[in-house]
Amino acid sequence: MIQAMIFDMDGVLFDTERILKEGWMDTAEKMGFSLGEEELRQMRGGSAAWGTALFEKWFGGRINYMEARAMRSRYLENYLDHHPLPEKKGLKEILQYLQQKNLPVAIATSTERERAASYWEMSAITGFITASVCGDEVTNSKPDPEIFLTAAKKLNVPIEHCMVVEDSMNGLKAARAAGAYSCMIPDLTPYSEEFKPFCDYVLKDLTALIPLLEDLMGCSRLPY
Repeated sequence: MIQAMIFDMDGVLFDTERILKEGWMDTAEKMGFSLGEEELRQMRGGSAAWGTALFEKWFGGRINYMEARAMRSRYLENYLDHHPLPEKKGLKEILQYLQQKNLPVAIATSTERERAASYWEMSAITGFITASVCGDEVTNSKPDPEIFLTAAKKLNVPIEHCMVVEDSMNGLKAARAAGAYSCMIPDLTPYSEEFKPFCDYVLKDLTALIPLLEDLMGCSRLPY
């Protein structure tokens, strides 16, 4: 039985992955390196340490990941200085539903707390969040399960009674390794057979979570 929800943030609650991709493309052009969709897919959901390791593998020390990440972050900040934070369809509806059902909510994001918390304030969802774990608060990045296990512990709910909602392969692998129910809501990376071993459910958007949870309340886990 599902007793709590754990959400990834970028690409799940907020439509920020598109802006981050634009930022990486702009950064790559300015710094003289290239990133394709496969490289971006591998980075999604990962921490700074994860990205550093990937850049070392791809560029052999030629490109400093933290310098590139800082430039990408400035691109994002500039965007948000001139545009509202883009919310995913159904964000407020699902949070209100979960509050009405007394299901606690955690956010488990690879984004650093300072930026993540600013997003929650901008979108006025802080009051819906029971617990949160950010990328600068864990030792091991997704696909390691640490962030989800920590979130479940903060919620005081066994991880096997939590549903994790993710959009990236790294996040879904982490959810499966943690032992949670795993639900994919695809964003920039579409669902494919490659994701099947790591997904219990695949939904089109956050609004589709409501009928799914209605069906699942009190039921055993069933493949979607």
